Amino acid sequence: MNNTMKTSIPVLSFALLLAASGSQALEIKSGNDKVGVQVYGQLNRALMYADDGNESKLFHVDNDNSSTRVGLKGKVAANESLTIGTVFEVEWQANASNEVSMQTESISGQFKERHLDIFFDFKNIGKFSLGKGQMASDTASEMDFSTTKLIGSSDVADVGGRLVFYDTGATNPNSEEEQESGPVVIDVFNNMDGLSRKNRLRYDTPSFGGFSLATAVGEKEMFDVSLHYSGEFSGTKVKAAVAYSDPNSSYTTINGSAAVLFPFGLNFIVASGIRDLDTMPVDGDDPQFMYGKIGYICKELVSVGASAFSVDYGVYENIKKQGQEGTAMGLQFVQQISAYSTELYAAYRTYELEDTTSADYENISVAIAGVRLRF
Repeated sequence: MNNTMKTSIPVLSFALLLAASGSQALEIKSGNDKVGVQVYGQLNRALMYADDGNESKLFHVDNDNSSTRVGLKGKVAANESLTIGTVFEVEWQANASNEVSMQTESISGQFKERHLDIFFDFKNIGKFSLGKGQMASDTASEMDFSTTKLIGSSDVADVGGRLVFYDTGATNPNSEEEQESGPVVIDVFNNMDGLSRKNRLRYDTPSFGGFSLATAVGEKEMFDVSLHYSGEFSGTKVKAAVAYSDPNSSYTTINGSAAVLFPFGLNFIVASGIRDLDTMPVDGDDPQFMYGKIGYICKELVSVGASAFSVDYGVYENIKKQGQEGTAMGLQFVQQISAYSTELYAAYRTYELEDTTSADYENISVAIAGVRLRF
């Protein structure tokens, strides 16, 4: 990809944002009058302050919980029982919140494809998807009604993921070499959320009584399957998912989550996962995690939109190294400004690492505040 094309992508995204949020509506026309086209996207920027117990810094970041992106959707109703469509979505992040660190404060914008997908949705048979997109197990660990997911989920390493735990017991803890050699947050905290987005063939069944099944076969012979449920009982909403994934590597994973939203705004989320290693270390244990969130959505606090509050806590064990246990606790707040399709948010999180070795790691604290505008 040449430099001109690389530059044009963020410029195009910014232009689309201005057009969508300005006084004149953005009109998108398809090259084929039988196919409807929709443009969508978002810009999500924040200030992030981090303290690793040794030093602290302020970062200007793109919030990786819900990254800056732009996309196009195309859809045509072939007949009453078949819809054919496409999804083309790209991401552009400068200083991603999960990539910056005390050693690397500035990271140039990175172009990444998120969806390059075509689907055939049969009313009574199900949906077949071909191309780059979600595997069946993707998001199974992230069922959530709290509306604070854009700043706090079971994937806690989306903010501060490359920060290094500072070992006060190191031979020379203040040396740059010692500081950079410690474990990083993303190696300690992982929500095992399936196989993410890959080049694959995926099939989703129609919904039967709120239940649906999905399975996918991806590149490098990876495979996964998931079961989802969504329902409502007397105004109380429930959704859940459980997934099994095999990346054709050295392990398989079972993960899942469930969320409940009561009519008065109180909501709960639980998530868990375990990784079955093909080769278990002597006296070792499988990597696993447990996560929970309690939230409350208040629609009457301010007139501009709903206000959401939440607190979460997670325990992550043996993720990359045997004998390591990480705990994460966070507070989140999101204020919707409905008339402008905008959300203001702030959050605070602490990461704690215990190790069976003689290492003595300082806690890491991260505070972040920003804004997301969607179109």
